[in-house]
Amino acid sequence: MRQETIRRLTSIGLLALLFLIFGLTNDKFFTAPNILTLLRECAVTGIMAVGVTMVIITAGIDLSAGGMVGFVSMLCMNLLYYLKLPAELVILAAVAAGTLCGLLNGALVSFLRLPDFIATLSTQFLFRGLTYMLAIRNEFGMIINQRITNPGILILGGSVNGVYIVTIAFLVIAAAGQFILKGTRLGTYTYAIGANRRSAELSGISFARIKLSVFGITGLLCGLASLFLMARIGSVVPDTGMGLEFDVIAAVVMGGCAFSGGRGDAAGTVIGAVFMTALINGIYKYNLPTAAQLIIKGLVIVLMVIFDSLYNRYMLRRALRAGGAAVPAEDSKSKEG
Repeated sequence: MRQETIRRLTSIGLLALLFLIFGLTNDKFFTAPNILTLLRECAVTGIMAVGVTMVIITAGIDLSAGGMVGFVSMLCMNLLYYLKLPAELVILAAVAAGTLCGLLNGALVSFLRLPDFIATLSTQFLFRGLTYMLAIRNEFGMIINQRITNPGILILGGSVNGVYIVTIAFLVIAAAGQFILKGTRLGTYTYAIGANRRSAELSGISFARIKLSVFGITGLLCGLASLFLMARIGSVVPDTGMGLEFDVIAAVVMGGCAFSGGRGDAAGTVIGAVFMTALINGIYKYNLPTAAQLIIKGLVIVLMVIFDSLYNRYMLRRALRAGGAAVPAEDSKSKEG
């Protein structure tokens, strides 16, 4: 059985175990309203996570996703509040602004050769600062919480036959992301860059083009996520999207994407997004404090990284015993150094 398949089955098994535990200990967990709410709550994170999955497959990271969502949301709020633009133009502006933010990250990594961590950490502060600069203020200069009244935006927070529109969008985007990764040249090159950048470049694959593409896609998806988040909340505040990037990374890691690159896909990210949301959803029903939620999310990320490391070592030893089997991507990179 392939290593990727075993890792996928592990994530599915953990998700099933989590559902079983919460279902048996809380009679409100398996109700239809709670399941639909759970899927809505994981959708915004999941939409962003599809893009971040592509970035992490290239052995990169994006710490600016939450800041990007905050900036795009506040920009859209300005367009709605001051310019009174129709929903169609605001949606286009959100997608365009998000894509440009993502391309900025890609340019810093590709052309200035900044490490992904440094580049996206810097732009996180940039986007967050711009969010505060664009915050809606009253005549005294005080930041105010202005409600969204545009029906074209608010409808994005609605549902179709009980299923939230954002949930449908998440599943469609995840399917598209899976197709890109598994069925297109961009996906093949994305895996190649993450598995062994040097060999990929020697094969004629452009590192800059792939990085620009995956960061641009991430920005576009963050722009879409900001619209759904605005519609769900009904307003925008300066700390919109604060810390959301860590929820995204947690979902991606839980879904089987390796920080070392070369492994993961959108299908696994869907499982990871549902798992992390179900975890918090279930914990919330036990009335545990917010600190407990943060601690548990941190522990889950650490444990999954440790598990992946141990599992990869096991698979390497197994391959060596088999006599010349393929070495996992992360270990081949370490041998290069």
